[in-house]
Amino acid sequence: MAATFAVTVLAAATLAAPPPGAPLTTGGPGVLLDLTRNPGVVRFDATAGQRLTVLAQRRTLSAADNTDLVIQRDGAEIAAGTLLTTWSNVSVDFTAPASGGYTVRVTPRAKDRGTLLLHLTGATTGDLTVGGPSRRITITRPGERAFLTFPATAGRRLTLVARRGTLPKDEYTHLEVRGPDGAVATAGAVGYDSDHRTLDFDVTTTGRHTVEINPDTIHTGTLTVQLAGTISAVIAPGAPVPITIGRPGERAYVTLRAAEAEQFHLVARRGTLTGTDQTRLRVRTPAGLTVVDGLLDGGKSSVTLGFSSSAGTYTIEIDPEGLDTGTLTLELRRLP
Repeated sequence: MAATFAVTVLAAATLAAPPPGAPLTTGGPGVLLDLTRNPGVVRFDATAGQRLTVLAQRRTLSAADNTDLVIQRDGAEIAAGTLLTTWSNVSVDFTAPASGGYTVRVTPRAKDRGTLLLHLTGATTGDLTVGGPSRRITITRPGERAFLTFPATAGRRLTLVARRGTLPKDEYTHLEVRGPDGAVATAGAVGYDSDHRTLDFDVTTTGRHTVEINPDTIHTGTLTVQLAGTISAVIAPGAPVPITIGRPGERAYVTLRAAEAEQFHLVARRGTLTGTDQTRLRVRTPAGLTVVDGLLDGGKSSVTLGFSSSAGTYTIEIDPEGLDTGTLTLELRRLP
């Protein structure tokens, strides 16, 4: 398995420092590394496939220049990160490619002197269900990540909904959805500007998918995540279609069979949609191109979209941008 890693900037916090010289253990006490002799090296053991994070906190180490951290196995680099002069902490995320012994090599670029506190943190795991209940994630240790897996079938359209619990707002909590082959399907973050985030994505490969939750902070706390699917309907001119968005993050896809050179007006009327966030409507051609779009928000009771068609099946996407639920009605009119 290829090693993966990310480098994150972390806010200051206090972790207990044990006596220097001990090896790192996953979830165990930290190691105070004295960089009087340059570089400093600490070892640890890992098993194949184990997801780990090395967290480094500046103690008395001066900040004349950057300090490099390299994770190695048998002399080969597995992951690396840099403690910048303006940072008090840095974390290096990686996946152990094999079982056995590893080392963390810490090298100040200048002739810095002082101490650095290292911790080795594992990850929590769990499952998600499409259309199922939300899952509460608790980050109990600084630098900890969470990985949730779920099965999905190619062709499905899904939305990951994340809501902040007690994790602080001063840093981002990163979210990433990967397919069975490790390719990123979507990514985003819950950040300063909002207490929730919705990430839409299309499933391209059948198999087990993974959601990674990676707080960009050494604070601890909670976050809830949920997977929403989609609803479908068919519309024809002159026959209003009610749409119910039953779950936060849910989208609706309504199909229309059109002939060549037809002219339409699509009217969307707000029903019981509960929030003030915008709901986006897009009309797409049989080739998937957006021919027209519009917004239905709290200040509008309806929106009208006009378009002409070529022969084929058109799709109307209804996508609430927040956590809105409730009803709306679509009506399609064919123009003379």
